[in-house]
Amino acid sequence: MTTAPDAQPAAAAATPSGAGGAAIDEFLHTPARLNICSLLAPADWVTFSFLRDTIGTSDSALSKQVAALEQVGYVEVRKERAVQALRRQTSVRLTAAGRDAFEAYLATLELLVARARGDR
Repeated sequence: MTTAPDAQPAAAAATPSGAGGAAIDEFLHTPARLNICSLLAPADWVTFSFLRDTIGTSDSALSKQVAALEQVGYVEVRKERAVQALRRQTSVRLTAAGRDAFEAYLATLELLVARARGDR
């Protein structure tokens, strides 16, 4: 696997946003990665083709983002021969660390939205 140029260790991914103590995970803040994580969060394994078609991106662009997420330990990738398919099927799922990071990201967004609405 190639190293994604903007991949960071998971521990270094969250950086202060300057929003009164709230921190945004800059690594997950990338729209493509947010899309991927939002599709993986409610599921167990999701096929690469489902991710590609739902997000509306190319194989190469999706592969790059999945590789970056895998490198920091946020996703696990499984390749297996599908029962009736001639090609191998790639599936992706969030790891425990990836799920924790995504849930923390969402909690930070919810805090920021509540502040913006004056919900304190």
